[in-house]
Amino acid sequence: MPVIEYPNPPSGSITGGYVYRGCRMPALRGTYFYADYMKGFIRSFVPADGKVARERDLTSDLTPPNSTLHLSSFGEDARGELYLVDHRQGAIYRIIPRKEG
Repeated sequence: MPVIEYPNPPSGSITGGYVYRGCRMPALRGTYFYADYMKGFIRSFVPADGKVARERDLTSDLTPPNSTLHLSSFGEDARGELYLVDHRQGAIYRIIPRKEG
């Protein structure tokens, strides 16, 4: 059975992602990232005992200013750091921690 279900209209497209296993953002380890290509959002949750925990909308945190992403894929490097692939802009973005202060 699915851990999470997302109601998707016939014209939409969900882009499945990855569980974060990198070192740059330890607070996000074990978090699953996914996106909606048409609506341009990026969300995450932590799977816990077959259920969804800590579900978050990360769109404003991960989207470049004044733009809408059309994510067609996620990627992961050898260190477990995540990347976002924007189909319309032909760009690849790396998810990096916010600078504090």
